[in-house]
Amino acid sequence: MAHLLAIAKATFGDKGFAATTMDDIASAAGMSKKTLYKLFDSKSDLFRAMLTKNLQRFDFSAAASSPESAIDELRKALRYIADIVFTPEEIALHRLLIAERKQSPALAAIFTDVIFNSGADGIVSCVKRVRLRPELRDVPVKTVADMMLGAVFSNDHFRLMVDDGYGVNRRALHKRIDLALATFCEES
Repeated sequence: MAHLLAIAKATFGDKGFAATTMDDIASAAGMSKKTLYKLFDSKSDLFRAMLTKNLQRFDFSAAASSPESAIDELRKALRYIADIVFTPEEIALHRLLIAERKQSPALAAIFTDVIFNSGADGIVSCVKRVRLRPELRDVPVKTVADMMLGAVFSNDHFRLMVDDGYGVNRRALHKRIDLALATFCEES
């Protein structure tokens, strides 16, 4: 199944969601369209499964069970997110979603549901374990997590959406992660 979802991801990335047919994916996977439809009721269902599988790479349980401090766990989780989100495959997927959101509103709805709703749980669980600065303790943890993610990733992510020549400076990104942690958290 993982191989099929990887093929679907590559095909969507190459052709776009709207232009990709179930026949394209079945052909690339070396199976019949009938077999593919036995696995997925629709192209949207296949896309949701692909995103969900993609999200499973964000396994925060290792960070949660480590003997490190909560801030070190959060630092590790943010670096882990960067290692995945800033890959060429992920950037291609995000560009696809932006390019096709008007043609395929269901695509944007699936992405929002899988990534922003379900996917946020991992980072929220890491933020819950740190001691936030006093002025943030009454702010919902999800809001703090969103603010932290924005502070760390938004500039690089936006640049990558519009500039093919842009590259993420990992040293600067790690400094931004440390600065965000110092801004939002108290040392424990």
